[in-house]
Amino acid sequence: MVKKVAFKSILFLLLVACTGDDILPSGTELLTNSNLSFYPDSVFPWTNSQLGDIEIGVSNEVFMTGNRSLFIENLDSLISPIGNWTQTYSGPMPSPGSSVELTAFIKGVNVKNRTEGRVGVAFRAYPASDRNGSAGVSLNLQGSFDWTLVRATLDDFPADADFIKVNLYFPSLTTGTVYFDEISLKVK
Repeated sequence: MVKKVAFKSILFLLLVACTGDDILPSGTELLTNSNLSFYPDSVFPWTNSQLGDIEIGVSNEVFMTGNRSLFIENLDSLISPIGNWTQTYSGPMPSPGSSVELTAFIKGVNVKNRTEGRVGVAFRAYPASDRNGSAGVSLNLQGSFDWTLVRATLDDFPADADFIKVNLYFPSLTTGTVYFDEISLKVK
């Protein structure tokens, strides 16, 4: 009898523990290295990509918190490269229907957009067959500006999400330098 009760108690505790791990509480940070200072010599797992001749890197001189920031720079108005920084999250997903918010601080030096393209931040839950699994904000930030908080919120997280991809982008036909710091993706 004692063995049956003990066995049922253990099964119950395991069931409760397993279902509790699947629910991400409000305030859970989904990104690693959000202030870019977790590793002494790396911004891992942030990766960059570019199309064209653009400078993408890590600044140890300009940052809001920690000891570095990410930057994208194009000083040549005759070329139209594209650059972005990306991080992918593939851990436990937020509950379907919950809200997820991306925040980041952006700083610009001599930023000029020559088209409708705008500097911005975005995230998307995959697989998503439509725009319901994504959120982003593009900003018409021109000239030089100090650290500015930007937000993108997805209020109805999709049920079929396997991973989330965050993008910090610098569109074509934009010149200047843009810095990104304190990038956070949280369950609301």
